[in-house]
Amino acid sequence: MSYYDQQNALPQIKAYRPEFVELGGHALQQTLRRLDRAFQSFFRRVKAGQTPGFPRFKSAKRFSGFAYPDPAGWKLMQHGGRGATLRLGSGDAALSIRARGRHRFGAEAKPNDITIMRRNGQSFVSVTLRVPESACVRQRTADMRRGMDFGITDWAAFDDGRTIDNPRWVRVDRPKLAALQRQRARKRKGSVRHKRLGHDIARLHDRIANLRRDFVHKKTRCMVQSCAVLATEQLAPKTMSRSARGTVETPGRPVRQKAGLNREILSAGFGMAHPMLAYKAEEAGTRLHLSNTRQLKPSQRCSACWEIVPKTLSQGMHICPPCGHVMPRDRNSAMVVLIDPHNTQDTPGTGLAARPKPLPRQRGKSRSVTRETPATTPCV
Repeated sequence: MSYYDQQNALPQIKAYRPEFVELGGHALQQTLRRLDRAFQSFFRRVKAGQTPGFPRFKSAKRFSGFAYPDPAGWKLMQHGGRGATLRLGSGDAALSIRARGRHRFGAEAKPNDITIMRRNGQSFVSVTLRVPESACVRQRTADMRRGMDFGITDWAAFDDGRTIDNPRWVRVDRPKLAALQRQRARKRKGSVRHKRLGHDIARLHDRIANLRRDFVHKKTRCMVQSCAVLATEQLAPKTMSRSARGTVETPGRPVRQKAGLNREILSAGFGMAHPMLAYKAEEAGTRLHLSNTRQLKPSQRCSACWEIVPKTLSQGMHICPPCGHVMPRDRNSAMVVLIDPHNTQDTPGTGLAARPKPLPRQRGKSRSVTRETPATTPCV
């Protein structure tokens, strides 16, 4: 059955199930579109020879929510700086939901669609706005050029020596999380107390995720608003946090230590920092340069003489025997990625890492050979 076959059957279904009438036809159609996309992806994987997973039936407990794909059936009303009210439906059956805060796009933003989700006993509404391009521009307060290196000890280290502390959200709440998990392990599976403790654990995980997301949003906003050029290295958190357990034939060695390191890497939220920097830099007209880590090797390269100096993870200082340069390891990496954008060659693959010595920093802004965001305003 295709999407259109099921859509044409909606009037008969609503006559048999009158409770669906209050949702409106648009929300029901959007649910059918999600179902159709799931099966299209399944058949695409089958044709490609991949290992497909058959779309799973989602009961009321597993169903994430429903959506209104257009402004019909709901209305978002702003109340100055106090907040807003979301109104679903019409007439006596209408539902009003109060919201805190307001968006930053002003009266030019028009509501486009909403998605209503239920998670851990709470309901959330995601509102998408249609905003003109001029309203998305972020105002920069400075035009600095900064290199940045993400890490575990310090969440970020800059080329000028400044650092941002790592809040370590998981480490702070880990004793409480372990206590809840021990209590749940002593309860009979499927009992009321077992489910209640499961909800408490899920709420604690949500709290950690919200703290992490809020922190990354605030720090990335400060970075793009103060920098005309922001350079860092490409990170692959999925590869960095790969397990060291190995196989039965070749078991891994530092499995417990690597598991702790993986937990800290995932807790730092590097995977969400790069996408946030990318779209915020484009809005602010900031040039975001992402250096190729395997080609440049910023943690092993000397920022003074450009020689490769191998180091282990336990070495926090960069000491270069050829030139005698001594500097904290993270700051040296930040200086290396800051030098990398200064490339006057336009040929792809002939970036700074391909040359034996670096170019002087006094050169003008040049074209990067690695991925970067398009600048909306000219950078000086």
